[in-house]
Amino acid sequence: MERTSKEELCTARPATIRPNCDRCRTKVQGRRKYVFTDQIDQLIREIYLLHRDAKTRPGIRPLAKKVGMPHWALKKRACELGLARTKELPWSETELGILARYAWMSNERIRLKLKAGGYSRTVTGIHLKLKRMRFKHDGSFYSAYSLAQALGIDPHAVTRWIRDGH
Repeated sequence: MERTSKEELCTARPATIRPNCDRCRTKVQGRRKYVFTDQIDQLIREIYLLHRDAKTRPGIRPLAKKVGMPHWALKKRACELGLARTKELPWSETELGILARYAWMSNERIRLKLKAGGYSRTVTGIHLKLKRMRFKHDGSFYSAYSLAQALGIDPHAVTRWIRDGH
């Protein structure tokens, strides 16, 4: 039997990955890395600072074509440079107070209460914060379903009792 070189082994058995082989190493890394220069970073900064309050940045796609990178890579770089806000701002103590006071209301009504207080939050953001803070979860009360399970009756009967005011 003839001995084969490492490169021939890699092509003969593609499922085998050898870390010392250059061809295998490129298979393991998989993704192409985009190298950002100071000039590209400066162009990204100019686009983001020119359209500071815009939801979309119209100059990103032309810049992506110009530098030969995908637009998502430029947007990701803008996040790394601290130019794009990807998460909601932290909740203030006043907002948390309003949230705690009106936690029994619907998320849309809470949004309106926050808006009246001068704060802007999305319904989804409110829902997630209520869930994370466990404001609506009170261990001293039963849900309609859990009460029905505890009593061994149909959950619809319990919701009918609640609706009738019992």
